[in-house]
This record gives sequence, structure tokens and C-alpha cells, in this order.
Amino acid sequence: MKVRSIIRQLVSRPAPGELEPSYKELDSRLIKSTRYDLGAQRLYIRFLDGREMVYCRVTPYAYNAFLNADSFSDHFFAFIHMRYLNYPVM
Repeated sequence: MKVRSIIRQLVSRPAPGELEPSYKELDSRLIKSTRYDLGAQRLYIRFLDGREMVYCRVTPYAYNAFLNADSFSDHFFAFIHMRYLNYPVM
């Protein structure tokens, strides 16, 4: 029984009536929008070309620094792009 509940937690999906987490629109030459999952410490970034990437183990401090950067694109390349494990959202 306990194994089943753990598996359900790992593969749980939002209920049909739940909304998708909201994205923050950014004024950037590269990035369209972003959202941050505090519990999982994952940063989701949607690019203007349509790609969406997830960056893992991003601390709240790093996310806050990204949101307060003078240039989102420059900050992304300097502090996020090659520093965090990432994968595309399917």
C-alpha cells in the first residue's frame, strides 16, 4: 500500500479543473516567459522560438537574481544556461 501512494505522488497530475501554473511574461530578446516551482526547485523557461526548458536545482536566490537582472538574456547566459542540469519540456 505504501509503495502505491509514493508512486501516485511521483506521477500525480493536476485534476481536470486545475489551472496550469502561471508564467511570468518577460521583456527579453530571447525569453518569452518563466515560472518557478519552489518545492522542486525547478525553473521553467519558455523561449521566443517556442522551446521550453526546465532547469533543475535552481535555488530561490538564483531565481530572484534572474528576475531582478538588468538583462534577462545576459543573466540567463551568464548564470543559468550551462550551470544547471536541464532538459526540454515535452
